[in-house]
Amino acid sequence: MNADNNMMSGFYEGILIAIKMFIASSVFPFVVIFVILSIILQWKMPVLKGKYGEWVVKSKLRNLGDAYTVFHDVYIPNGERGLTQVDHIVTSVYGVFVIETKHYSGWIFGDEYKPYWTQVIYKKKTKMHNPIRQNYGHVQALLTYIGQEDMQDVHSIIAFSSNSTLKFKKDFTSAHVIQFPDLLTTISQYKEHFISEATVKGTNEKLAKLLVIDKNDRKRLKAEHMRSVRRAKGAKLTAHSYTRHAKNVSRQDDSILHTACPKCNGNLALKIGRYGKFYGCSHYPTCRYTENVKVDRQSV
Repeated sequence: MNADNNMMSGFYEGILIAIKMFIASSVFPFVVIFVILSIILQWKMPVLKGKYGEWVVKSKLRNLGDAYTVFHDVYIPNGERGLTQVDHIVTSVYGVFVIETKHYSGWIFGDEYKPYWTQVIYKKKTKMHNPIRQNYGHVQALLTYIGQEDMQDVHSIIAFSSNSTLKFKKDFTSAHVIQFPDLLTTISQYKEHFISEATVKGTNEKLAKLLVIDKNDRKRLKAEHMRSVRRAKGAKLTAHSYTRHAKNVSRQDDSILHTACPKCNGNLALKIGRYGKFYGCSHYPTCRYTENVKVDRQSV
């Protein structure tokens, strides 16, 4: 027994000596820095991927030519929620294109009319809000802001990263769901002049007023947008909670007889016994009063 204890003690002492030697070595600071940088990189990776994806999209949209005007990262006033953030807007006489970018990898499953889509990476499944519905809200906010609610030639585009694999079973009718390399082809397929140059000019002038160059102002707008999103989520949660509460009250109303127990003034609640359903007093077993469900009153 003592031999085993001495062996374990020597083992732990050896580990401690090795750790002390490693900390004292010149390599230790570099290892610590490497670990810290790795943690920071992993933490910032979604942001870095997003910025890279935006750079890719911007680079492609620059190649559209002089017939198109491109606006990036636009915060549009919204009377209901404050601000709506739109990734990219392209205007031309051929149409207005509202682009929502998704920097996702993995398999993407979804249906045009379902509220959620699914991202699958190996066996991990993650829900996302239906981007077609999301971009529909962006389109409506844009049309309201520019005062062109009746404009027909507005096209919704959902652009996913090339690292994704789109696994849709049906074609979409209200939006183009594509990958980044297909952006220019999707926009360029519209070749007829449907919008007047005066309308395009007026739209561009209004959108130009929303452009913010100062970084501090952009941070303020982003913070305001996030507050708008939180308010919208809070409103949905409140509505959901109210609906759930109403359903619970309804269920309670069905299970509680709105007549007090004539013996003790307790509540008569629906119960299930050996012979079926009946209303029993909440003060049972002190009070054994019951009422039959089918007959008005019966005491036991």
